[in-house]
Amino acid sequence: MRRGQAMIETVFAVIIVTGILLVAWRFSEMLAARLFAEHAAARAARARTVGFNAFMCQKTARAALIPAAGRRLWPTGTDVDVARLVPDYLASETGGRARGVLDYARWATTRLSLQEDATRVRSEVRLETEEDWAMDGRSEIEAHAPFYMNFQGR
Repeated sequence: MRRGQAMIETVFAVIIVTGILLVAWRFSEMLAARLFAEHAAARAARARTVGFNAFMCQKTARAALIPAAGRRLWPTGTDVDVARLVPDYLASETGGRARGVLDYARWATTRLSLQEDATRVRSEVRLETEEDWAMDGRSEIEAHAPFYMNFQGR
């Protein structure tokens, strides 16, 4: 007799389908993080080409990474409109003041690397997560700030 065989097959099928969906979910998270890292690198490179200093480029990259930045550490609560805090975050003059306006869990492990020569600005953003996977975003843009600004290498 085959009593219960259909139920056992159904349980195995549900486990396999659930596993496939979880893998697809994780892959989509990784793909989204990669896309946001690319976007953050492009924003940081653009900020550098118009003459912003390294701290401002870092804040610009972090603001672009908000959707992939994990849990919000500050401000706490659910009734906060983050879109209203981003301009205040970008206007902050020091790292401590910036963290007092807006802070996310993965921002501490986000690294920005800026390289430039007379004609190009290259930026690389590396986003590391709690699960020990890292997403890199790279961008390269023509450096035009030296042509119209008193560029002092900042």
